[in-house]
Amino acid sequence: MQGKKHSTIKVLVLSAVLAMLGAAGLAFAQETVPTSVAMARATKKVAPDFPAAARQLNLTGTSEVQIHVDESGGVTEAKVLKGNAIFSANAMAAARQWKFQPINKEGAAQKFTTVLIFNFAK
Repeated sequence: MQGKKHSTIKVLVLSAVLAMLGAAGLAFAQETVPTSVAMARATKKVAPDFPAAARQLNLTGTSEVQIHVDESGGVTEAKVLKGNAIFSANAMAAARQWKFQPINKEGAAQKFTTVLIFNFAK
């Protein structure tokens, strides 16, 4: 009985792991598009506002923002990958307003992920 119970637990654990891997695969089904390709497909670009605190501190820099774009070309998520935190909120707010021509694959619009780079200079 002990061996059968142990085998059942193994099967349940393996099933749970496989289910999680399958769900993770669906979550990452988005194609990653190079920045240059995404920039060429941008239909609306919004420049970020320069933060007042950064201006007072005489700071400049860049922010790299990873975005997720849906099938209609709208940004659904934005996350800062690199850059001074003082620029992060403004970079993400600008990135969320961008729009893109949809990318079609086999006749259907596809979600995609890319990175936008914002330069903060006076």
